Order: sequence, then structure tokens, then C-alpha cells
Amino acid sequence: MKKKFDSQMLLAIAVLIISGAALIVSMRQASIMNKQTDILLEQTKSNAWPRLSVGFDQSWSDKTLQYLKIPLHNKGTGPAIIEGVRITYNGKVVKDWWDLFGKAKVPDSISTGISNRGIYNSVISANESFYWMQLAHDPRLRHWIYERKEKITIEICYKSVFNDYWLLRKEGLNGTTIIQKLDTPESPLPSGEMFKS
Repeated sequence: MKKKFDSQMLLAIAVLIISGAALIVSMRQASIMNKQTDILLEQTKSNAWPRLSVGFDQSWSDKTLQYLKIPLHNKGTGPAIIEGVRITYNGKVVKDWWDLFGKAKVPDSISTGISNRGIYNSVISANESFYWMQLAHDPRLRHWIYERKEKITIEICYKSVFNDYWLLRKEGLNGTTIIQKLDTPESPLPSGEMFKS
């Protein structure tokens, strides 16, 4: 004996199938919207990324070093929040410029007067540029540091306003700069090794 399907039963099954399909479509749309939101957030973040560079400016005239300067520039589109600075001389951590001069064994007869600007725990605006340190007073100090420039390593950890972290590393004052985006939400530089100028 054949069972007859009631038209209301067929209608109920059709409604159930259509409802299931609508649920699957709406779940897929929600997944796509979440991915689009993540992409928009990453685009917004990248529009506010800082990009620091550390330079080494020098000028010679008649075999005399006229000036030696270390410029710092934020070439990025957002502010750089400095979370940590470490400078080493010949592999040994220095706490400030005068500690660097001491480790470089600058003679007492050479004046260690400098012009500098502190950057630890500061914010460098997008496209801001300034001289971090200038050896302008005693030409003997300029020559002394210039001759030992390859022994100086600078590391700067900075973050964006979205807490994305980068570590800049410059080995030798006129050496190559490497910038690495970090996966950590904090500075990898130990607090006891911070350079404070």
C-alpha cells in the first residue's frame, strides 16, 4: 500500500529545506564579513605604521672631520612610541653617551661635551626628523668616535598606536639597519640595559 504525502507535509519539508539553506547562507555571509573586518583593521593599522631610521652624518674638510651627527627620522605614516633603547660598545651595554665614551677609552684630555636629545619613553611623530646626538665641540672626540664607529651597535624598540612592535638594529654607526616586526606585545630589550641619554 502506497502512502500519500500530504501537501502540507511537502510544504513543511520545503520550508525546512529553505530555512536550512538560508541559515547556511547567513553563516557564510557572517564569516565573509568577519574576514572583511579583519582586512579593514589591518589596512587601518598599516596606515598608521611608524618606520624609524638611524643615520650617521659626517662632514670632512681638508682631512678634518667637521661634524659627526646621529640623526633619527620617522619615515612612517604614524607616530613611533619608543619602548626601549639599547646601545652596546664592543658587545658591552652602555647606559648613556658618557658611559660609551668611557668604554671607548676617550682620554681625559678630550672634552666630552655633546648636544643630544633623549628618546627613551618618547613619541616621534610621523615625518619627524632630528639629531639624536651631535659631536660638535671637540674635533678630537669626533675623530675618536669615528675611528671606533664599527664597535657601536644601536637597538631601538618602538610600537605603533595599535601596539604593533618593531625592533631596529644598526650594527656599526655606518652599518646596515635591520628592522624586524615583532610578534610580542612588549619590548624584548631588558629594562636593566636601557640607554638613557
